[in-house]
Amino acid sequence: MKPLLEDARLLVPTIVTALVIAIGSTLVISLSGEGAAGGGQPASVPEPASGAPQNGLVRVAIKDFKYVPETVTVTAGSKVEWTNEDAAPHTATADGLQTGDLGKGESRVLTLKEPGTYAYVCEFHAFMTGTVVVK
Repeated sequence: MKPLLEDARLLVPTIVTALVIAIGSTLVISLSGEGAAGGGQPASVPEPASGAPQNGLVRVAIKDFKYVPETVTVTAGSKVEWTNEDAAPHTATADGLQTGDLGKGESRVLTLKEPGTYAYVCEFHAFMTGTVVVK
């Protein structure tokens, strides 16, 4: 029995598979922008996870198929802005909360008047989840 690397019938498919994985990984990284900053540093620094208001407005970024921050807590009557930084369309959707479709660079501000916990999802990507707690 020949060792794995000496059997040409197994060696060629193994090399082709490794090349496909390497090229695919490189494309995913370059298309996602992760390698743009260089030096092993992230392309952007996420905002604080507290969801603290800035100028009376709580901002939630939609980037890399995540809501950042994932959870925000506001008082009733507060405004929350969702901004889509991804190329793909997204939404923030729950009972009593609907941003509608957001294309790249689009934002929507909602005034949340009713206290409660709003667990929302993206209608296009159900694995994307976030929460707004209104006190």
